[in-house]
Amino acid sequence: MTKYLSILYIGGDFITTNVTTLISGEKQVKFITKAVASRTERNTKYAMIALKNEITNVSVIHPISDFILKNWKHSLFNTQKHHANNIIKFLNFLITNNHQYRIKSLEDIDIEHGTEFLNHLTYKEHKPKGTVRGFENTLIKFYLFLYDKAIIQTNVNDRVNIYSGKHAPLSPFQNVHFLHQKKKEILHFIPEQYIFLFLELAYQLQPNIALGVYMQFFGGLRVGELVNLRVMDLKTIGPYGQDGLLADLQTRNFRDDLKSTCGNDFVKKPRIQLIYGYKDILRTFYKQHMRNIIIAKGDEPLFQNKQHNALTGSMYRYYFNNLKKQFLNYLRQSDNPVDNINALSLENTSWSTHIGRGIFSNLIAEEAENLYEVSFSRGDSSLESVLPYFSNTKRIKEKLEQRLNGLLTSN
Repeated sequence: MTKYLSILYIGGDFITTNVTTLISGEKQVKFITKAVASRTERNTKYAMIALKNEITNVSVIHPISDFILKNWKHSLFNTQKHHANNIIKFLNFLITNNHQYRIKSLEDIDIEHGTEFLNHLTYKEHKPKGTVRGFENTLIKFYLFLYDKAIIQTNVNDRVNIYSGKHAPLSPFQNVHFLHQKKKEILHFIPEQYIFLFLELAYQLQPNIALGVYMQFFGGLRVGELVNLRVMDLKTIGPYGQDGLLADLQTRNFRDDLKSTCGNDFVKKPRIQLIYGYKDILRTFYKQHMRNIIIAKGDEPLFQNKQHNALTGSMYRYYFNNLKKQFLNYLRQSDNPVDNINALSLENTSWSTHIGRGIFSNLIAEEAENLYEVSFSRGDSSLESVLPYFSNTKRIKEKLEQRLNGLLTSN
């Protein structure tokens, strides 16, 4: 494995002579996506393609990973992971159906295999048109990669056909069919009157992530940003953060002990993020959280599991989804018919932890005077470009407090 990684990072022609025996007719093996830390770049992970033995549970990084590095080495991890997942799904499709295709190596892959895979996504898995198009785009790059490496003889650029319609994309895959269905709606905020109820339930029922929920609602933090925080990365404004917190967001990779293949727990944009304080709520949440975790030197993870190791993003989402179920159950059992109707609406839309960022964005957007203030508050701009807007944070905080006071008095 070490040999593969070192060669992949520096490039070279290793893949040209070692790629041809990638497809196995044995169903006890499958391709997976594996997050691999760089040995030369601190806090950097790459999405590699690995071959896993289902019986021994042993996985080995495969040289076909060079496809990901060649096209997306300098892209965000999630971009790499997206395309790696698309390719492993295609390769596993070939393995599963190898009794029909009789593929011994990637040299045997042709255009028709790609077409059948895309139609499988449409008819067997009922994937929407946009999703199948995404797979198609990755496959086109993959076929070009194999051609450039002299592994297959077909140049997909010579096989491009034009779909009907003036603005349809070019593709080498003929006779691919698509479903015409609407994408499931994703909710970006909950009704404002439930913001404090959700926080109250978090404080009472999920104290291990209650501070995190507050930081999402009033700071717009993503899950990956929360689980990369150390205790020392929070600077309080006022006693126990009553007036706010400053969070130093950097990817720190606490859980090297986990053999995770997803690698989602990273900071998308390193920055110093302000979390707004409101009345005594943040102070109360902060004090409760600090009482419940182990602190020795300050370099401990801010969010900890029962063994006091860093909470992973997947575990944070697990606790959040439990909180969501308890919240919806509360609304269903309410004597207020409006709560019952809202419960039904919230149950029939898709939403999870990212809704906190949406709530924060909506609150800020209502009070900000221009798009730059919204961008700054969300942490969407570089530190250098947003420094001039620090002077306006006090005014935004005061206006935000006025709005939240209105929410409290209206309930």
